[in-house]
Amino acid sequence: MYKHRFLTVIAYLVFAFIFLPLLLIVITSFNSADSITIPLQGFSLQWFVKVFHSRSLVGSFKNSLILAILASVIGIIFGLISSVALIKRPGKVSNFLLTIFLSPSLIPGIVIGYVLFRFLVVILAIPLNIALILGHLLVVMPYCVRIISASLKDVDESMEEAARSLGCTPIKAFLKVVLPNLKPAILSAFMLSFINSFNNIPVSMYLKGPGMDTLPYSMMNYIEYNYDPTVSALSVMLMMMTLLFMIIMDRSMSGQRTKSKLAQGE
Repeated sequence: MYKHRFLTVIAYLVFAFIFLPLLLIVITSFNSADSITIPLQGFSLQWFVKVFHSRSLVGSFKNSLILAILASVIGIIFGLISSVALIKRPGKVSNFLLTIFLSPSLIPGIVIGYVLFRFLVVILAIPLNIALILGHLLVVMPYCVRIISASLKDVDESMEEAARSLGCTPIKAFLKVVLPNLKPAILSAFMLSFINSFNNIPVSMYLKGPGMDTLPYSMMNYIEYNYDPTVSALSVMLMMMTLLFMIIMDRSMSGQRTKSKLAQGE
């Protein structure tokens, strides 16, 4: 009994450690004071309005949004192709390559950013906007490959073989039978890729150019010279956007799982 109580206390402490800073950000975003202070001096929505009046924050938000979508979509395309190639030919080489795909997430982001800058920009002279997309693609690829490959292993190969025996070409059988079963994994990979690309700072810091600031970098610069709750208000808006994004993705995946169960029942 005492052991369970101890674990419960530890669990509550962990939740408090995670959610208390988020709660403080939400509270300070509605403060009427000109600085981030607790307790509140009054209720105000002025900082939410100020977010939309800041050209740097709005412009960098658009840059991060476009960059995260591009990197996630390209990452899923290449991740799907790579996963099919590795899973369809199992062996020591495939397992080794799957481990290699995970390696970028094990290396500090600041190191990846510096290496990419030296190789892509300095040596290969690739334009900064393309180098930035390639850098974020490297960030999201581990999530795409690992999630899609894990789901691909669970797909029954007999369904694809049955489709081919009925006259489908290998590509058509994959598109008609295998790909629909990978939809939850693709949505999960997109969600994780989008969030990690959108929030990335180290790679963006090295590969961004004039007028290409990303939102996390702009927020960091804003905090350096300002101490008002504008960034807190922006953080609350980003939390709400992420929550809405996760709800939509969860409902999409739930609907897909329901259809799969109904199809199996038939």
